[in-house]
Amino acid sequence: MLQRTNKLLIGKDISRDAQVVAGALITTTVGSTGLAEGELVVLDKNFKVLAAGSTIADSDIIYICQGTGETYSYTNEAGTASTSNRRLIFSDPIEGAKVRSYKAESYSAKYEQVDSWDLDGITPVVGTEYFVRIVYKDMNEHPGQFTQTYRIIAEGATLTTNLIDALVAKINSHSGRRVVAANVNDLAITLTGLAIPDCTTGLNDIDEFRQVEFESFINYIDSDGNWAELGAALTRTPASAGSGTWEQLRDMEKRALPYRGVTNFTMFPVQKPDAYTVKDETYDLIVIEHDKTYLSPDNQYVKQAPLTTIIAIPVPATTNQGTDILAALNPWMASCPGSFDNVSI
Repeated sequence: MLQRTNKLLIGKDISRDAQVVAGALITTTVGSTGLAEGELVVLDKNFKVLAAGSTIADSDIIYICQGTGETYSYTNEAGTASTSNRRLIFSDPIEGAKVRSYKAESYSAKYEQVDSWDLDGITPVVGTEYFVRIVYKDMNEHPGQFTQTYRIIAEGATLTTNLIDALVAKINSHSGRRVVAANVNDLAITLTGLAIPDCTTGLNDIDEFRQVEFESFINYIDSDGNWAELGAALTRTPASAGSGTWEQLRDMEKRALPYRGVTNFTMFPVQKPDAYTVKDETYDLIVIEHDKTYLSPDNQYVKQAPLTTIIAIPVPATTNQGTDILAALNPWMASCPGSFDNVSI
């Protein structure tokens, strides 16, 4: 039985090649002087370039095609050689009658969690121990709570010097910290999550992207030796993974590798093709959810399998790549039985 299949096609910020025009045959655009590496194009059911404004009446099936940097040579039975043909990646067929949803997601930047502690009105007591305790929530591999605690003893009654600056210096001097502390206007301390190097370094990171998530507390030791709340006010801004970041796209591309024939992940290093994601690039996303009809081998009747086609277009786009894609997709999607609204990126 077919399972849900995700196909990811990743473009580059390049101009449309002169040969890639409406109605052009794929045999023309496949040459080294045709479809370029990272160029995306919408094709009709005959694998011709779909004209802007086309509808389901013109072609009831479309494909999304991506040019790669790989080329090959071919000699036909008549002995005619064809060289420098570009390898292409195709989406699964997108049947207009089977499209379930059509959406776009513009790039939005990721940001880390920030805890802001307002200490205005608090006066440190000389000789009292104050501490910041951080409980991390993102370490699934740890069987219990993973915490880090930073302690100082107030040497004076000045809020800025003897509490805020002392705690900030204590936290930031720790080489293994997972947050960075800052003094805000001599009245507050902010704790900002740091990027996790195991998943934000490059395209070959083993771990999938995640962010530091934590709870923080600022307490002191009272005269009985017990922990007590300091009374500071907390404002928390949760972390956001954003949308269309290179880390997310890298992980999506890795998860889609089995659909390109890479199924052995026990071997190390994993033998796989070069990634098309570009580190530090940002992407707009177009997502098409659709079904594929197929003849079932078990009882010879037609079934449907869910598919997802994702198109990633770099931003900020200085070329017409995204404009050309939407000029072909929007009218065609609007003409489908689902009458999907136009999307923009």
